Amino acid sequence: MSKYTLTLFLCLIGSVVISQSVNDYRTIGSGNWTNISIWEIYNGTAWVAAINYPGQVVGTNDVSIIGNVTVTLNSNIPNNFNSLTIGDSNGTPDYLDIAGTSSLNTLNIAMQSDGFMRWTANVTFSIPAGGAITIESGGGLLASGPCNGSKRIDIGTARYSACNGQAGTGISFEDINNAGGSISVTPTSNAPICVGLTLNLLAGASGFTNPSQPTTFSWVGTGSGGYTFNSTIENPTIIGLIAGTYTYTVTISNDGNSNTNSVDVIVIASPNPPTSNGNQIGCIGGTIPALTASVNTGETIDWYDAVSGGTLLLANSTSYTPTISGSYYAETRNTIAGCLSTTRTEVILTTQSCRLITNRRITYRVSPGNTLSGTPTGTLTNDLTVSFFADGQFGPGNPYQLQVQNTTAIPFSYEIYIVNVPYASIPGLNLGNHTVNITNNGNNTYNYLFSSTVQLGAFQTTQILGSGGAPSPPGTGTACSCITFYKL
Repeated sequence: MSKYTLTLFLCLIGSVVISQSVNDYRTIGSGNWTNISIWEIYNGTAWVAAINYPGQVVGTNDVSIIGNVTVTLNSNIPNNFNSLTIGDSNGTPDYLDIAGTSSLNTLNIAMQSDGFMRWTANVTFSIPAGGAITIESGGGLLASGPCNGSKRIDIGTARYSACNGQAGTGISFEDINNAGGSISVTPTSNAPICVGLTLNLLAGASGFTNPSQPTTFSWVGTGSGGYTFNSTIENPTIIGLIAGTYTYTVTISNDGNSNTNSVDVIVIASPNPPTSNGNQIGCIGGTIPALTASVNTGETIDWYDAVSGGTLLLANSTSYTPTISGSYYAETRNTIAGCLSTTRTEVILTTQSCRLITNRRITYRVSPGNTLSGTPTGTLTNDLTVSFFADGQFGPGNPYQLQVQNTTAIPFSYEIYIVNVPYASIPGLNLGNHTVNITNNGNNTYNYLFSSTVQLGAFQTTQILGSGGAPSPPGTGTACSCITFYKL
C-alpha cells in the first residue's frame, strides 16, 4: 500500500450551501474543462462570463461543477486552485469525466450526494501529494465500461487506487466509496475551555484500515509558556492548562499508511468579578431602584442570592431589580466559553419607610433622614413665577442661573423648592438673599430648598447663581416641572 494517503470520508449532509468569493468558478453548461464558454467567474459582485478556464492562470479560488452537467477532463491543468466541488445536492447528477491521462492541481475535491467522478477511459487521474477527496453519501467514484486496473488514481508520485483494486494498489474504487477512503484523522476538542477544566481531544479517525495490522496514534502538542505534550492514546484528556493558545497534532498509522492533522485549542482565563455600581436605597411602597454592575466586553452577569452556590435570580444581565431588601451577588460569565469569575460581587438594596410629600406638580418620597428644614414650611403660592432657569441644559460650561419674580404688588418672604435634582451640588453657588438646604432622596436625586432672608419687593426679581454648569447629568431647565413656590 502507498505511503501517501488520501483523505476520504462520508459526510451526512442534506444540502450544500455555496458561498461566493472573488475568482470562484462555476459551470453554466457541459463540455471540456478547457472550454472557457462552460464557465463563469465571480468578480466580487456578480457572476460574469469567464475569460480563462479554472487553473489556466494563477489565482483560481473555489471551483464548482453544478447544474446537471458533465465536464470532461483529458489534460493536466497547470495552476493550483483552492478546491473542487462536484454536485449541488439537488438530486440531479453532475459528473467530472476522466477521459484521458490528466491531473488537477488542488488538494481538496468534494463530491456531494449527486456528484461523481467517472472514468470513461483506461487512464490515470492525479492530484498532488496530500490531496483530499471527500465523498458525501450518494456520490462517489465510478467507471464507465469495465472496472479494471487501468482506471487509476495517483497521489503525488505514488499509485493510490485502481478501479478493481489491482495494479499493485490493493484499494479499489468500491473500497473508497464504501469504507470512507484511506486512513485519516480529523481531530476535534471541547475547546474553547476555561482554566481549571479538562481538555478532551478526539482524533476523529476514519477510513479503511487493515484489521490484521495495529492502528497507532501519536499526539504532539505545543503552546503557551513553552508547553509540550505527547500521547499515544487515541482520545487523550488533559488537565492543568493555563490560559493561552495550543496546537495539537495527531498522526494515525496502519499497515504503512498514515495521516496527520491538527486542531487549535484556546484556554480562557477566569474573568474578574463584576464591578459594583453602588448599593441602592429604596422607599417602601415606592419604586425599587435597580442594582447594577459592570463587566468587560465579551462578558455578562448572572445574579444570585448567595455568595456561592445559591439560587440563580437572573441570567445574562448587568442589572437586577429585586423585590425585597437584602444582599445580592453578581457573578461574571464569559460569553464565549462560559468561564465564571472565582468570586461574586455583593450589591446591597436597603429599603426604608419614607414620608410621602404631595404638591401640585409632583409626588415624591423623602427619606427619614431628612430634617424638617429640608422640606417646605410655607403655603403653596402662585405669587412667584420663574423668569429664567438654566440648570445645565445649555452644556456643562454654562453657568447655573435661577431667576424668579414677585408677580404681586405686596412684598413677602418665600421658599423655592426644587425636587428630584440629579446632582448633589452646584459649583460656585451664589445664593444672594437666600439660604439652601439640600436633602438626599436615596435614589441618586436631591431636593433643594431655597429660603429667602429678605422679602421680595413688589414685582421685583431675584436670582441664584452658580459659577459653572451643573454637574452631569444636567436637568432640563423649566421643562423639568420640578419647581414649587411657597409663601412664608
